[in-house]
Amino acid sequence: MSGPLAQGPLSGEMALITGASGGIGLMAARALAQTGCGLHLVGQKFMPIEQAASDIRSDYGVEAEAHTGNPATGVDAEALAMACSDAEIFINCTGNLPHGTLEDIEDEAWRKSWEAAVFAPLNMVREMVGHMSDEGRGLIVLLIDTPAKTEASDICASASGAVLKTIITGLGQELPQGLRILGLCTNRHIDANALSEAITRLAIQPERFRTGSLITAQDVLEDESEET
Repeated sequence: MSGPLAQGPLSGEMALITGASGGIGLMAARALAQTGCGLHLVGQKFMPIEQAASDIRSDYGVEAEAHTGNPATGVDAEALAMACSDAEIFINCTGNLPHGTLEDIEDEAWRKSWEAAVFAPLNMVREMVGHMSDEGRGLIVLLIDTPAKTEASDICASASGAVLKTIITGLGQELPQGLRILGLCTNRHIDANALSEAITRLAIQPERFRTGSLITAQDVLEDESEET
């Protein structure tokens, strides 16, 4: 049974959110649902992502579809993007990067974290740009959990962040007209409420920031307060 249909500035639109079974991804999904936005929720485990979608449908009455797969693999990324090809908004919230120096982080931890934090968004961006280009419009927001400056004591996150920032600034120079890509940087200070609110505001008014911009939640929220 669904709750009352949420109506708002994103009614009639669809957003794809990866890492949506919990944490910031789920908070962002619920915040977008309050604006009337329909959702494609992606997670690697069936039960948590199905429960997340069910709860959102019940609480907000919006369309919420659950999808399972690992975007770090090309085959899964292609299938997920095809199933969610109607999404005008793509929010990537995958990644859990270990703290430590080059000597502290073992090979397995380095590879596993980069699969989620680098290869998953890279694959999904590649696929979703193709679908969005066909429609001539779309917003991509990548959550980047990295220090504000490169730190040897947090080398894994520093390095992965540098890769994502390069992808965002590079694509920002060549994306087809109507498409926009933004990097939402945490600076390794996770405030889930602020991040989910910033994601929602970016989804509502993506034109506030130039495509290819690297911003923080504080940039988004402060800019909004200045406008009002």
